[in-house]
Amino acid sequence: MKIQKNTDCDVLVIGAGLTGMIAAARASCLGLNTIQTGNSSALFFASGLLDLLGVYPMDSGKIIKDPYSGIKKLQSDQPEHPYSKISQKQIRDSIQFLTNFLNSAGLNYHLSGPGNKQILTSVGTFKPTYAVPETFSNGCDLQRQEKNLLIVDFKGLRGFSAKQAASGLQKRKGKTYTLSIDLPGNKNGLNPVHLAKSFESKEFIQELSDKILHFSSKTQIVGLPALCGIHNSFDIVKTLEKKIGMAVFEIPGMPPSIPGLRLKNAFEKKLSNLNATFLSNAKVAFQSMKGDHFILQAVNDNLKTRIKARCVILASGRFPGGGLFAKRNMVLETVFNLSVFQPDTRSQWHQLDFFDSKGHGINQSGLETDDTFRPLDKKGKPVFENLYAAGSILAHNDWARLKSGAGVSCVSAYTAVNSFYKKIKIMSN
Repeated sequence: MKIQKNTDCDVLVIGAGLTGMIAAARASCLGLNTIQTGNSSALFFASGLLDLLGVYPMDSGKIIKDPYSGIKKLQSDQPEHPYSKISQKQIRDSIQFLTNFLNSAGLNYHLSGPGNKQILTSVGTFKPTYAVPETFSNGCDLQRQEKNLLIVDFKGLRGFSAKQAASGLQKRKGKTYTLSIDLPGNKNGLNPVHLAKSFESKEFIQELSDKILHFSSKTQIVGLPALCGIHNSFDIVKTLEKKIGMAVFEIPGMPPSIPGLRLKNAFEKKLSNLNATFLSNAKVAFQSMKGDHFILQAVNDNLKTRIKARCVILASGRFPGGGLFAKRNMVLETVFNLSVFQPDTRSQWHQLDFFDSKGHGINQSGLETDDTFRPLDKKGKPVFENLYAAGSILAHNDWARLKSGAGVSCVSAYTAVNSFYKKIKIMSN
């Protein structure tokens, strides 16, 4: 039998991916009594990169150097896009809040200048992004660097090949070398989490340094898979640099993602210090309104919690996160049964060509909102005074192709919480 519990809060955040974490962080930092529900393991699939806008126009596939110039044009071209609801100052403020919050939790991010950075991926391609973990910073814009480079992999580690990563560097002026290390006891493949923990051992770092030092006369910079420890990754990279006398950087790879796990740990550590309450793996259902408060029920394996909230931030994601659900001919929102923008017919969900430059109609589906990110009904009016939506559940944002996922998550979550906070401050004065 499940334990019954009643609780009140100022803000209930539904979702524990990047968007939900940012919303909970902002609400907690403002002193709002915050409850968060969801499954934070979703961050284990995050690359750790913070994209703002990497490609625009979308159908051109053109990589942009200055995301703010791109956003200005997007705002002019697409008035329904989430970025078009806010100012560039709000975008800058939200990104600054996020990086400051993560820095205070011990996870430093590299944020220099207004431009995008080009990051080498494990498959040998370059990805445009705006902010990177400090452990990635020496690998930014490798095409411009003339230093000789060594890329290291580990035999048995799936999803990362030094030779494949190096294949994208043929146009560099500097030479690129590869090294594949066979670790003792490696018979059935390497677990990324276990390997990342090995980096936290002084003995392992010394053995790795000895192998890399064989290339010290040839190379000046070393790239490793993004596995340099789960905790204190920046210190681990710096220790390795001192031992080998070369700059070191991490290269993002396939999930499961250790940089994503670091994000998860940083958010949870800092939020616990801010006294935010987290209900893990709880399924939330809206029950009713009591005056201007929401009444919801959160149920997990052991606990059934009745939550009375002044404000709800819906950061439940799209289809993988369960925020949206696709029936045969209709897309539904799963908590409040909100109106969902979607193609008129099922036949318009997808193009016949998977790689069609126009993208797929289903990727534009989601919730339409006002300028403070309150979901709208079919008449264009806010459904509830203090219900907000943020992140990938928002309509008119093919974030995967625009490379705008983290930016939209950040600014929508930040703006939504700020809007509610400003409202209650006015009421209290």
